[in-house]
Amino acid sequence: MERILAYLGSYKFIFSVCIVAAALVCWLLLRHLIHRFTEKITAASALSGRRQTYLALALNSVRGLLVLLALILVLQVHGVNVSSLVAGLGIIGAIVGLALQDMLKDVIMGTNILTGEYFAVGDVIKYGDLTGEVVQFSLRATKIRELATNNIVTVSNRNIFEATKVSDELFITVPTSYEDDPAAVEAFLKTLAEEVKGLEGVEDCGMLGLSNLGDSSVEYLLRIVAPPTIHSAVRRRVLWLIRHRFAEKGFAIPYPQMDVHTD
Repeated sequence: MERILAYLGSYKFIFSVCIVAAALVCWLLLRHLIHRFTEKITAASALSGRRQTYLALALNSVRGLLVLLALILVLQVHGVNVSSLVAGLGIIGAIVGLALQDMLKDVIMGTNILTGEYFAVGDVIKYGDLTGEVVQFSLRATKIRELATNNIVTVSNRNIFEATKVSDELFITVPTSYEDDPAAVEAFLKTLAEEVKGLEGVEDCGMLGLSNLGDSSVEYLLRIVAPPTIHSAVRRRVLWLIRHRFAEKGFAIPYPQMDVHTD
């Protein structure tokens, strides 16, 4: 007990506490400044997902650096030979590295994703059969909110060999009948495209023109610009509008038919 009390009153303990306290204050101050800076940027314009990713990784890196620096200073105060310790840790690190190969693969692939600009927080990506919004990214894992179910899926970065970044463009094929007048149909679809622009979430819409002459229909293509996170909702609204406007104007939506001839 006397030794403990003597240590608590020694300069080594007091100096160590001061080092830890100084590191903690630096961390809290730096985090506060970065958050204030982020708020100012967000107030001026939306903070991009890529900047959010960089800021989060920068904070984590600074925190790790401060912890390492404080630990080295505390060890030096207690008379530990840091150089010899680092050499010994190098050997231990090689052994631990072999045991943590998967984690290292995650970090390496996470770095590749970041530097290669595969995607960032806020992007909508397609990974395998999963389509969702990236809600969190670290060097070890990526969290994706599935658009169809709102489920949060966590994927280890080492498993992300290929990911498709979903565009904000949405294409909808509109089938029309061969019996309808082409000029009337095209004029109608251009008017319909202007009406689609007014739908919630739609940024732009245009009728690209004829896309296919099918077996039972003449197909035209609409190009719609909307955030990828609401593509499904926008598609439903546009299809509803197409269905009702076709009925109002007397245009038929064709469907496959079969003629059966009997002798």
